[in-house]
Amino acid sequence: MMKNKRSPLVARPTKRRRLIELGKDALIAALTCSALFLAWRTPLVTQLRGWVEQPVRAVTATERQPREAVTPYGVAARNSLGLYGAIYDEEQVRRAFEQLSPLLGEGFATAGGPERIVRRQWQELLERPGIYCAFQGAPALSALSAWIGAEGTPPEGQAQSLLLAWDGSQVKLCWRDEDGYYLCSTGIAYEGHMDSVLEEFNPNGAAFAYTLAQTDEAYASVDPDVLVPMTVLQPKSYGAFSPDLVGSQESLEQLLTALGFQSGVGSAYEVGGGLAINESGDRLRIGGDGTVTFHAGEEIRYPVAHRGEQPTGEEAAMAAWTLLEKAAAPWKGETVFVLTGVEETAAGWSVTFYSRLNGIPLRTGAEGRCAAFTVKDGAISDFTLSLRSYESTGETLLIPGQRLAAAAMNASLYQNSGRRLTLSYIDGGGAFLTAGWTAEE
Repeated sequence: MMKNKRSPLVARPTKRRRLIELGKDALIAALTCSALFLAWRTPLVTQLRGWVEQPVRAVTATERQPREAVTPYGVAARNSLGLYGAIYDEEQVRRAFEQLSPLLGEGFATAGGPERIVRRQWQELLERPGIYCAFQGAPALSALSAWIGAEGTPPEGQAQSLLLAWDGSQVKLCWRDEDGYYLCSTGIAYEGHMDSVLEEFNPNGAAFAYTLAQTDEAYASVDPDVLVPMTVLQPKSYGAFSPDLVGSQESLEQLLTALGFQSGVGSAYEVGGGLAINESGDRLRIGGDGTVTFHAGEEIRYPVAHRGEQPTGEEAAMAAWTLLEKAAAPWKGETVFVLTGVEETAAGWSVTFYSRLNGIPLRTGAEGRCAAFTVKDGAISDFTLSLRSYESTGETLLIPGQRLAAAAMNASLYQNSGRRLTLSYIDGGGAFLTAGWTAEE
């Protein structure tokens, strides 16, 4: 018969020992709280503290990624089944570009040296499996590459249109500018990589103008690379107005805060129907039509690089885009600012932007652009902004079909000129936008 085992003997702490242990625990707790408090006050966790203390908020316009500024207004993907095309449709183009832009980024990152090609070679590659993008203006390849997120050094040049195509043995990166056509070999794998991405697109009846011109003389004078959708285009109707920067102190204060002018609305004085502000040698002029111009004094208000250093083109473009987004945020609404040019000058860089509304290019004023910046001596020295707001009326605009517009251009004085037929909104400063086809060189 088994006997019950006794419980093991456990030493019990004395009253004095318990007091000592409690004192140690209290000291450890006090030191821990002190350390946490000091850490909480250090810059190391300032950002973390902000996340905890501040409520979750929506991303503002000024925090958007710049990819939207280099998104084309037209994109096409060709695979073994045929051609898919999206143009003048913000949502369709955005979705297609998000799927295809990683391949473009690989093309920029692995591109070899460029060589000039002729129109026939370009058109042959348009018939091969690949990606085609049509841009407003001619953004620099360096900015396209950087803002898409590619690594490495892209080729030099500017692209009115971009083509990434498989020639049967290699994937080629090609682009077109006002001077001609160019080609680079890339390290992109086609089989099992690029082909699988392209096969996700189903042909939708889109075609290039050169294909349609083979059976339809209406397209004979149109730039052969114009992408023609099968769908009938019905652009939305928009009302247009300028923010009251002259008569509204609230609007003026919003603008001055965005531009970093500290002297406030009380320092503004009337000049020629508008307002002027001089601060630290910098001159700001504000018109009743929403036009804002800036000329820098000797101080640097908008640095792009260290004084005396020449920034890169993409750095200049990024600084200009950031300032434009910040200044226009209260009024831009659905408007997208599109990078159209980054040109090197003797003193620095010239950066230009156009607008796009609901996927359709928007031409503002006589020159069409909505903003122009000059960067020199490592800073933005001058800019002109056209701040305008647009609100949908809930209706659509009646415009002629693209074939009818092409036939009209074919019969006009532009015959055989090969101009690019583009659907555009026109903002002439009135209360409503107009829409129609423009023949661009």
